[in-house]
Amino acid sequence: MMVFTLLYIYCPLFGILAYSVWMTRREEVSVGKVWGLAVMLSLYLGCLGATKELLGDFLTYSQYFREVPRYSLVSYLLSFGKEPLYYGFTWVSYYLFMGNWKLFVIVLTTLNYLLLSYAIIRVGIYLRTSINKVVVALFFMAFFFQEFAAIGNMLRQGLAQSITLVFLVRWHVEGKRSWWIALCALGVHTSCLPVLGVGLLPMIRNRLSWGTFLRLAISLVMLALVFFRLGDYLSHLPFIGYVFERATASEQLLAADAWQTEVGLQPSMIALLLLLGAMIVALYRREEATSLYIFVNLNLMLLLLMVVCNALGMYYLLMRYFFYLYAFQNVLFLLYLHGSTFWQGSVPRWMLMCTLVVYFFYELSHGIFSYLPVVEALVNPLPIYII
Repeated sequence: MMVFTLLYIYCPLFGILAYSVWMTRREEVSVGKVWGLAVMLSLYLGCLGATKELLGDFLTYSQYFREVPRYSLVSYLLSFGKEPLYYGFTWVSYYLFMGNWKLFVIVLTTLNYLLLSYAIIRVGIYLRTSINKVVVALFFMAFFFQEFAAIGNMLRQGLAQSITLVFLVRWHVEGKRSWWIALCALGVHTSCLPVLGVGLLPMIRNRLSWGTFLRLAISLVMLALVFFRLGDYLSHLPFIGYVFERATASEQLLAADAWQTEVGLQPSMIALLLLLGAMIVALYRREEATSLYIFVNLNLMLLLLMVVCNALGMYYLLMRYFFYLYAFQNVLFLLYLHGSTFWQGSVPRWMLMCTLVVYFFYELSHGIFSYLPVVEALVNPLPIYII
């Protein structure tokens, strides 16, 4: 392990690839070694994310971070009046990291990916799936560029999505009622409230028949109507009223963020929805039913929400909740891999993993946002990012 650690420090990507090859060629690999790969991937992505240009929500969050010295903790929280956990963490981090915005982003992004890794690894342990498939799922999580870009631009929501996923994994996979994790998710970004509510509905836990699907759809419509009806009354509550005020305003539902150059479902988004839809169909058609239909059904609900929002022109809502698919698709992908014989072979696994890596670095230099040059991302030693 020491050799791979040194390789990782000298060249993170090479260390990750070498460690992955070593792991997948061994007959037995401990969970601790899988976590070693998760830490490598998470820290590397955290370092890359910190090189992002200051634009969009990322610029706004950096301004909030640099304004910390002007406020006491209480006045800082009251100035926003929403999501106290995130802004409290921002206030503390400013002094903890001595005002270093780059280090703050590295820590936050690394934490985000570690939470996603936790969900993947815990589901993999529950399913008793092969380590090789868990490694593929971790690569899918790490090198799916759109997820990386979304996490980097929308720091709060990205973190809340990952915390929400961890809460649901602990609830449905580990049988632990960790309500404090749900409160943490709400304290970071209140957009997770509807996802938490849907994820705890009893009927969404099992394989859906057409009748159950219809009842679920009606239940969701009724919940939405109650949510919007209560908006006028709850929008004035401290810290949580923000989500009701913003979600029930028609100009918010139909608007787009300033950084968005296009609205509605774009070809790449449609392609992802079709891919996720194909995985959902494949999981429903398998003779061996999975005991974790909750995550299949949640992805299905989010997918259908995207179609409805696009049809009704609710582009702000579409954009916000499309990003939840980026987090939840990771568990769906592992569920798909688990029962697939095609992915047992090393050739298709490594072809997919290498394709994801190549695609990631191509998008890193051709995406909406600018990061460090690709050559530097490929060869820079780890200390370069942190110093």
